[in-house]
Amino acid sequence: MTQYKQLHTDDSYMTYPSIYVIVVKFNPRVKDLFNNISRFCESVDKIFLVDNSDDFSICEQIESKAKDHSNIVYRRLESNNGIGSAQNEAVRYLIDNKYDDDDLLLFFDQDSYIEKGQLLDIANHLILEKKKNKKVIMLGATANSSDSEVGTTVAPHIISSGSIVSLGDFKKVGYFDEELFIDFIDFAWCWKAQALGYQVMMDHDVFLHHQTTGQLRTIFGKGIDNPDRLYYVYRNLIISLKRYSPSFSFSFGWYRHLFMKAVFQIIVAESKRKRTVMILKGIWHGMNDVTGKYK
Repeated sequence: MTQYKQLHTDDSYMTYPSIYVIVVKFNPRVKDLFNNISRFCESVDKIFLVDNSDDFSICEQIESKAKDHSNIVYRRLESNNGIGSAQNEAVRYLIDNKYDDDDLLLFFDQDSYIEKGQLLDIANHLILEKKKNKKVIMLGATANSSDSEVGTTVAPHIISSGSIVSLGDFKKVGYFDEELFIDFIDFAWCWKAQALGYQVMMDHDVFLHHQTTGQLRTIFGKGIDNPDRLYYVYRNLIISLKRYSPSFSFSFGWYRHLFMKAVFQIIVAESKRKRTVMILKGIWHGMNDVTGKYK
């Protein structure tokens, strides 16, 4: 057990479980990756770098730099089976090596981070929320820089980057859905947790920073997806709703969202034919439970 100072006005102390960070990477800019990690490296017990990269030179650079940090565990996967599989790989290691169920898991994408002080805040907030409500299972940092809310609120889902959960609670819900490969894996886990009677929450007082090399292009304020990514969006949302949706009305709201998204992506954006093909393939494969990496 690691003891951190409780960030409250009474200046008291709380005993915290160990905090383990899980970061999944795919051909990142190595300098940016370690700049992000350096912001919280000393505040956590271990960082598991799970590498899906297919660029051997990048893998070598990451492995070499990881050796400079005693608390970084580097794991290069033999093949890229998606983000869910990579995240599960780290969790399986913790379970197989009998880590404590009270230990906290904090997930990040390769281009995201939480400031050192706020990292301890989100751990503190999760513990306090769980003491008030045993149904609370996961807490996520806000990625909205204009978020005007304060405190924590129950959410229908949260993204995995910047989310924190105890190892024991993660085991209660189960592993991430590896069959989805990429997109909606985090939402599907949240919906699965809710089907079991748990709640996920958003922490509006902790901000998740993204350090990307480029921003998603927008038209009329709406994001324009890569045509290939649209396949996973449509396929995985349909599969996730079939597997984990809490109600018909919930699913209907998302299907309406998919319809409106298709109209916008096909009419407004370029590469209309390819977008149409990838959306239709995603819908067909989703309806027929085709999973894994698109081939």
